[in-house]
Amino acid sequence: MEIEKAKLEQSPYIGVFAIITEERALLPLRTEKSEQKLFEKVLKVKIEKATIASSPLLGAFAAGNSKGIVTSGLASKQEIKNLEKKDFNVLRLKSISAIGNILEINDEKGVCSQIISEKEKKEIEKFLGITIETQKIAGTDLIGSCMVATNKGFIVNPNISQKEFEELEKNFGLEGNVSTANYGDELVGNSVVANSKGAMVGGLTSGHELIRIDEGLRGE
Repeated sequence: MEIEKAKLEQSPYIGVFAIITEERALLPLRTEKSEQKLFEKVLKVKIEKATIASSPLLGAFAAGNSKGIVTSGLASKQEIKNLEKKDFNVLRLKSISAIGNILEINDEKGVCSQIISEKEKKEIEKFLGITIETQKIAGTDLIGSCMVATNKGFIVNPNISQKEFEELEKNFGLEGNVSTANYGDELVGNSVVANSKGAMVGGLTSGHELIRIDEGLRGE
């Protein structure tokens, strides 16, 4: 797995700005060409650009996998149309704003916060064709901010309890690892994006963190 350091919007917290799937990446409109090429090379994806809620915070306001994107209720009708024109299947959840912070999914499974109602969870499951379990990570509801999951493995906030970690492995059916990123950021979902082919990490990430991130995303 190839891993490279990057920035988006001049920030090392790339996870709040990007949505990555196996074949495509959704990045902010102002993404620099050099960063775009790096994402293409490492993740082997086609790059698309967009806004959600008139914002570059795509990773906070949406979550996605190979089958579609679930967006914040703050997304405008025009933004939804723009995504659909790029051949994205889009589900807009009217009652939720920062959906990317409370939902983590891969192509088969997912975990979400209890903030997402049972009705909304079933709606997401049906739309994406996956199963989703409700749980907490490190005692918080910030599921999407606390972890990054691919089809091979995951990394998660090191403050996670042993019970929560075992639940996570069971829910995804994958092995993972605890790690920080960006030199100590425990909310790794804010600092790392990945698919089964590669990962991009914030530019402040240390060598020790890179090793743990690599091991976790490989499922080792």
